[in-house]
Amino acid sequence: MMKLIKTRKGFTLMEVLVATAIAGMVITAGFRLIAMSYKLMSEIEAERNLIEAARNIWLRFRIDPDMPDNGTDDKANITWRAERESVPIRDGYELTYKRVLISLPDNRSTVIYVAE
Repeated sequence: MMKLIKTRKGFTLMEVLVATAIAGMVITAGFRLIAMSYKLMSEIEAERNLIEAARNIWLRFRIDPDMPDNGTDDKANITWRAERESVPIRDGYELTYKRVLISLPDNRSTVIYVAE
């Protein structure tokens, strides 16, 4: 009896092309994920620097009553601008505080409030 079915010993061109396309998509997705992770990490680091700058300025305002309302800190590369504001509480009393805008050179900024 003659054998009519041939046995295959390799892959067809179509199988190789499909496998290559799938592998390429997986590798591309992996590289995009890594790039997005690095970008997110740099944004988190910049936000952390802003929070640290705000914390330092807040402490300086709390410790030093003669802290200037406007200024720069060249060492930390920070600028700030404070404005006095008040809120009526009751019976003619007011709560006074400083609203301080803190800015970094990369155009990130935040606002802190310091009670007087």
